[in-house]
Parts: sequence; structure tokens; C-alpha cells
Amino acid sequence: MHLRVAARGSKLSRLQVEEALARIAPILGLDSWELVPVKTLGDTVWDRPIHELGGQGAFTREVDRAVLDGRADVAVHSLKDMPSTLHPELEIAYVAPRPSPRDAVITREGPPVEPWSLPEGARVGTSSLRRRSLLDTHAPHVEPVNLRGNLDTRLRKLREGCCHAIILAEAGLLRLGYKGPYKPLPVSLWPSSPGQGFIAVVAKKGSNVAERLKRAIDPGVRAEYTAERSFLEELGAGCRTPVAGTATLVDGVLRMVAAVWLDGEMRMATGKAKPREAEALGRRLARLLR
Repeated sequence: MHLRVAARGSKLSRLQVEEALARIAPILGLDSWELVPVKTLGDTVWDRPIHELGGQGAFTREVDRAVLDGRADVAVHSLKDMPSTLHPELEIAYVAPRPSPRDAVITREGPPVEPWSLPEGARVGTSSLRRRSLLDTHAPHVEPVNLRGNLDTRLRKLREGCCHAIILAEAGLLRLGYKGPYKPLPVSLWPSSPGQGFIAVVAKKGSNVAERLKRAIDPGVRAEYTAERSFLEELGAGCRTPVAGTATLVDGVLRMVAAVWLDGEMRMATGKAKPREAEALGRRLARLLR
């Protein structure tokens, strides 16, 4: 079987495609595959935060369109970039396990520290509305600055002195083989974006590829991302509302930390459930925070 895979053209995106294909190739019996590179709105507009470009979907709409119009068989995304509701003809066919859901801090000088341990007035680079809101909550003494780009670009800007520290996803650092020091942040205090760290494969709903892949998703992975995406869908927040939600399955118990910022104030909720109750857990926490 030959598979056409639509994805963004970045280095991290290519690594995510390769990771996803390594997992689904035996399931589909792949003989070969080809990349269908797609440039998205988020890839072409660099001087504005993501939430000003429509938030979730800025990195996925054009890629999904390649599947809808027949140029590709599947699309591969970072799950955190996907809106809670997909095009009615598409569905999530597979989700690969994540190496970490956490955020991480890299500093220009000295050993990396948590944001609340940075000096007064330290400039912290991030384009994420959620991370800016977490900084306002836990480290109001620092100054958030807009910073976008791939890992190499952000590290270069950090070295050049644009800021004292940057915050990014630990999963991206691990996938790119980053060897420098960084400080991971606990999700209990600093919850991540729903879906962060997961790689999703999207296909046409009911297609042979989708049906074969859906049966192969790890149940633990399904429980975690189902709780997070159900929370996001039930909350119904717009792209300008900061949202966080992290579910982790440990020893058979699914635990979730969720947060939303309304009128500049952080509301946080936690809960636990059995894996089969993942959707109900996410929706319950959303209703608590609305």
C-alpha cells in the first residue's frame, strides 16, 4: 500500500510524520509513502500571535484540505493545533503516544528555572495565550514577549538577547533531540494545552484507512486525549480565551487538571475517573469552569 501524507514542511512536522508512520505502517501494510507538503496560515504570518490568526486551525485547515480534495490520503498534525470540531467529512483515525505533555523553560544564562524563580522584569518569550496567562498568574513580575518560530529560530533569538527565557513544549524538544538543559514544569501547577505532545492522523470519515487505524489506538492514549478534547469541546471557548487541560493515566486512574481564564482570572479544576469515563471527566471539568 502507498500512502500520501499531508503535513506542514517544518523539521518537527517531518519528524512527527516519520514517528506516526513508524507506528501505522505495520497496521496498514505500507510499502511506501510520500509527503504532500502544505504551507499553512500559521507558517506564513510570523508577526502576530496565533490567537490573532484564528487560534486552533491556523496550522491545520490547509493541511486537512489536501485530504478533502484528494491530494492526500491522511493528514498528520500536532493534536494541540486541531480545533475541537473537525470538518464533517474527516475524523481522527490514529493518535500516537506522547513523550510528555509538559511545558519546559530554557534560559539564556545559568541553569533553567521555573518562571516564578526568574528575576524581576525578566523577558519571557512565548506566543501562546495560555502560557502568557500562566505567567500572569504564577509569575506576574516577568514580562511576556511575543516569540514564534521553530526551535532553532527561538533558540537563536534567545542567544541574541531577545529575552531571558523561552517556554515551549517538552515533547518538541525530545523529538528534535535537543541536548541542552531545560526545566520541565509540573502539569499540576502549569497545565498544558489540550492535546499537547500527541501526534494525530486524520483521514476521511469511514474510509478503509480510518477504520483500520482507529482499532489500533492504545486505550490509555485514547483515554487521555478524549478527556482533553472533550473538555475543550464542552467548554466552547473562543480562540481568545486561554484554556489548559492535561489528562494523565497512571496505574489505571485517569487524572485531569484543567484551567480557563475569564476576565483575567484563572479558574482551575481537577478530577479523576476510570479510563472508560474519559469523555465524561473532560465534560464535567468544563462545566465546573464555565
